[in-house]
Amino acid sequence: MSYSPKKVPLGAVLQQAGLVTVTQVKEALEQQSQLKTKLRIGEILAEQGDIKPQTADFFANHWYVLSTQKPQQPIGQYFKQAALLTQQQIEIILKEQKQHKLKFGEMAIAKGWLKQKTVDFFIDHLVNSPIEEKKQYSFTEDSDYSQRVHEGFLKIKLKLLNLEDQDNYSEEALIRVLWWTGGQSFLTHTVFQLVRETRDTLISATESEQVDYIVKNQLLSDWENQKLSKHLKNIEAKLLNNPQCSSFQLLSMYQRILWDEVFIDDSVEQQELLKLGLVVKQQDKLSVANRIYSTVFNSHWLKQKLTYPVDPTVTLIATESKQTTPLSSSNLLRPKNILLVLALISLLSVFFNNLAKRIAVRTAFEQGNQLLKQKSYNQALAKYDRLLKIDSNYFQAWTNQGYALAGLERYEEMRQSCYTASIIEPTAVYAWNCQGEALHNLKREREAIIAFDRAIALDPNDAIFLINKSESLRSLGKNEEALKVIEKAIQVLEKQEAIVGKPQVSNELAIALTFLGNGYRNKQQYQAAINTYNRALEYSPNYFAAQIGKGIVLTQIQRYPEAQAAFKLILNNSNLPKAKQAQTWFYLGKTLCQAQQPRDGIAAFEQAIKLKPDYRAAFLAKQKCQ
Repeated sequence: MSYSPKKVPLGAVLQQAGLVTVTQVKEALEQQSQLKTKLRIGEILAEQGDIKPQTADFFANHWYVLSTQKPQQPIGQYFKQAALLTQQQIEIILKEQKQHKLKFGEMAIAKGWLKQKTVDFFIDHLVNSPIEEKKQYSFTEDSDYSQRVHEGFLKIKLKLLNLEDQDNYSEEALIRVLWWTGGQSFLTHTVFQLVRETRDTLISATESEQVDYIVKNQLLSDWENQKLSKHLKNIEAKLLNNPQCSSFQLLSMYQRILWDEVFIDDSVEQQELLKLGLVVKQQDKLSVANRIYSTVFNSHWLKQKLTYPVDPTVTLIATESKQTTPLSSSNLLRPKNILLVLALISLLSVFFNNLAKRIAVRTAFEQGNQLLKQKSYNQALAKYDRLLKIDSNYFQAWTNQGYALAGLERYEEMRQSCYTASIIEPTAVYAWNCQGEALHNLKREREAIIAFDRAIALDPNDAIFLINKSESLRSLGKNEEALKVIEKAIQVLEKQEAIVGKPQVSNELAIALTFLGNGYRNKQQYQAAINTYNRALEYSPNYFAAQIGKGIVLTQIQRYPEAQAAFKLILNNSNLPKAKQAQTWFYLGKTLCQAQQPRDGIAAFEQAIKLKPDYRAAFLAKQKCQ
């Protein structure tokens, strides 16, 4: 039985439908509050790119009425009205339903067009079925129901891929295999066969990472001698010696599709690429069929083949055109010379098209980086997303996208983005560091250390990797090991200082020395800690972590006047954020109370609470000070 969403806010409805996350709704609400905008929550979510404007309009203006009436249309039409499916996708599902004997929603999920949660939500609210009347299932409360549905749809996907007779595959493994194969039957079966064969030999990795390792090392690396060699060489041979059209024209068309979306025009070249299975139709455009093909037949492969023509016609024309006899206007119109002109025009077209794409990619990357520096994380993500649609192998964009996700505290997505960068380019040192930072924030410090070690092995002279590793070691309680690593980082930075000068390394040295000072403080080596903090402040006088650390140590060794002076110096900084002001007032209050100045101490705690009303530690300290 459907239930009324009348009292449910739009943000909550969209969450229940699986269309937005809690974080996205929270950000939209904060923006609505901070900017005091008249925009509704759905409009803000659409403006941020989280949902389509048509989807926001559907749920804001039509959902309540539809959910309180008997369904007047097939469920697919409601998905279309919500801009969740296109008419073409609906027609494809209806056509294939009879073949696979599956329900509409099951087909949409199996094809990856809709989430299980979204289909389930629409069925619960729009489909009246007294015989199979459902409880008002909560997607978070009824885990047994969700698990049954989830497992059911996994079986459906495996059935569509003719894999239902194989071992039980997890959803994670299936998604990652399809990420590589695009659902191409032969490739999918080959990858799953390798997954099954190596299942017991791969350890210390998620299933997605195991799939990536298998594809990269057993299929793509030295692909001419791997399991897919016959299949891929067959495609290559038909690209280079195609009886239906010029190989040069065929490669040029493929290059355009690889670089950009190309509209279908039913040319001979497009038809041949479709027959080969190298490209697929996506509505009215063409795209490369899957990541395995785009990785093997990539820009480097194309450059080699276009630079050294294999088409005998093109080679012959180029040779004969080197005659020393001047060409008259009539000679220029001879058939073979026309072919030469057309070939040159095509070559120039490819050149300028590639140049335009490179400019677009570079521009989007620079714009994204600028937005990242400005902490405009959502806008930066939009730029990187646009770039990666043009060139999905741009590993620097995957890395920087990870750091933009870090700014939004979406650490698992950050890890996945940076992991993708390292798959594309295993020597991408900052991709490994990015993975380490994500894993550290996910409280997976041991894995973080492995990632930092990879970065350090690639570039032992970048001290940031050592600093990050020491922080993960400290989180695991390995304080002695953490100190040794941070000391090594300082040695690296001091060598760089001697070469490039103090200003070039001042920030990094301030951070490293502060970490070292914290280590001495934890070991109760207080004078060594103070000396180290002072060194850090020589490099960066307003570095808060060093300033506050020094004040805390001075309080611990009962040098109260010096501690008070240290905290007051911090508060003199007019650019100090409120959170750091509150923290400084708190430690000043503790110092004053310990120095038998309770009135001043209480006043300091009150300042901290004023700046941070939920500062529980300040409340408790104030009570003890009285």
